[in-house]
Parts: sequence; structure tokens; C-alpha cells
Amino acid sequence: MNHPREVLAGSLCITLLATAFCVWSVFGNDINICISAGCSLYQDFTVNGISLWWIGAAVFSVLALMALVGAASLGRLIAGAALCGDICLLLLMALTAPCVSCLVVALFFAASYTSFRFAAENRIARISNAGNKPRSSVLLWIWLMLFTINIGSVARSQTDVWPIIETDSEVTTRLFFSPSCSSCREAVGILSGHVDVAFYPLGENEADLHKIVKMRKLLDTGASVADALAQAQEVQIPAGLSAYTPELLLLRFKMLRNKAHVYAAGSQVVPFFEYQGIPAMLKPKKSSALAPLPSPQGQNALPVSASEKLPLFPLVEGRCTANTSCP
Repeated sequence: MNHPREVLAGSLCITLLATAFCVWSVFGNDINICISAGCSLYQDFTVNGISLWWIGAAVFSVLALMALVGAASLGRLIAGAALCGDICLLLLMALTAPCVSCLVVALFFAASYTSFRFAAENRIARISNAGNKPRSSVLLWIWLMLFTINIGSVARSQTDVWPIIETDSEVTTRLFFSPSCSSCREAVGILSGHVDVAFYPLGENEADLHKIVKMRKLLDTGASVADALAQAQEVQIPAGLSAYTPELLLLRFKMLRNKAHVYAAGSQVVPFFEYQGIPAMLKPKKSSALAPLPSPQGQNALPVSASEKLPLFPLVEGRCTANTSCP
């Protein structure tokens, strides 16, 4: 007995909402829901000159038509193919940068596939008069794994590194240091109060945690970073569970986040410098007394003194590795 096809209301609502979201995104919405770098990366991403948003809108429009005419099996097939394509995009984002708007669309793809799959299996069960036993979908499990990885990447991207003292947002030089590293103390002593730099502490051992606590107290009294670091060297490490108070656990997390940032940058060495743009301290000073001199090839060359040369190939000395701490 043939059963009349009914409108798949759930699938229709999901696909119409998804179509509207894609069209809304392709024209640039006024509400910015994207908080990750991947949004800018994929906003103008195209396939053969066609925006991914238009492709998504077209796919969801076709699925909405399938839901309207009650074509559960065909809709399931199209939704499954679309979910496979979304899995490829999720894998690409996991290897580059996640896009929050794309993750919203990914939810729509998974929801539409699930709704069509449920409708198709229910229809088969009614025709065969058999019990409806839901089966797990390998495709959905793969999608869920990649979606979870991307959600974790978004959460991690929102946890910024922590400076020991708040600085101007326009500071272009960052110094990551460990209080137990002698070269770090030397670097902090040279830069503190002389160069516009932000200081980010990390811990190489248990003593570093308590040295940072002492530094923060000294900084609150008006001491410089260099003086606070020097005075914090002779700190007593408390015994027992007093080192695991909520405040110290939060500090441990902040310092671990700073250390993870250094590791993610491909380094396991402190002091670690990070520049955004050309630091002013590295720019050669302009001198009106020096005029361009012709080079042997007939091109002008500016003579600069040894102190004014940019350290294009600097010699590195005094560094502490993750496995070998500085004395």
C-alpha cells in the first residue's frame, strides 16, 4: 500500500532557516557573531568564483524543496552528500583557523541530515510494519569529532596571553620570561623603564609561581618590573595545600597559557621576544649629517654606525630551554 507523502515540517523549518542565514551572511550582516580569525579567512572564500555562502544557500534551498514535497529518501541522500562536504570544510578549518559563522552552518547541515534520516527511517518502518530501531551514523560521528575540535580551537583563541602588568594596547614588543632564568632577569633589567614593552611571565618550576605572586605585590606598590623581579628572588615556598588556593590555581592557569603561547610559536626558549611590526628601538636613527654615498654599482647607500644597524642576523646568547633551566 502506497503511503501519501507528507510535508516534512521539521526538515523544512531547518532548511529554510539555514537558507536565510546563508543569504544574510553573504550580504554582510549587521550583527557580528564571528569572534575568531577564521571568519575573515573564509568570508570571501569561493569555489570556481562562487561564494561558499551562495553554495550553502543553494544546497539548503534544494533540501527545503525535498522537505516540501516529502522526498525523505532523496533528501537524506542530498543532505548526506552536503554533510560530507561540510566535514571536509571542518577538517580544513581544524588545520587552519575555525570560523564561527561556518560552524553555525555546520550545525544546520548536521540537523538537516539528521531530520531527513529520521523521516526516511520512520517511513521505511511504517511501510514494513517493523519496529523503528535507531542506528548510529558513522558520518555524524566523524562530523561531531571535527566539530568538537573546531569548538575547542575557538575557545582557545579567545584566551589571550596574560601580562603581569597592564600595558598600552599599542605596545608592539612582548617579552615572555621566567623568574628563575638569569638571562630573563638580565633582559627585564635592560628593558624595564627604558623600552615600551609588555612582560608576560611563565613558570619553569614551582618557585616561579610564588615569585610572580611576590612580584605582583611589589608592582602594586609602584615598583618597576625589574626591581620587583630582583626582590622576588628570595621568596619562601609555602608547604602543604596553601599553594593550591583558587587564586593560585588561576595564576597557574594564566602562566601555563603564556607558556603554551611560546610553545605554539615554535619555541621552547626564554627569554622569548614577540614583535608586532617593527619595534621603535630597532629603527635606525635619522641623521641629517649623513648623506647617501654612491655604491660601486652606482646605487646610493646610507652609511650607518655600528650602533644604528638593524640586527638582521643577531647572535643569540643567554637563553634557557624547557629541559635545561638557566642557573
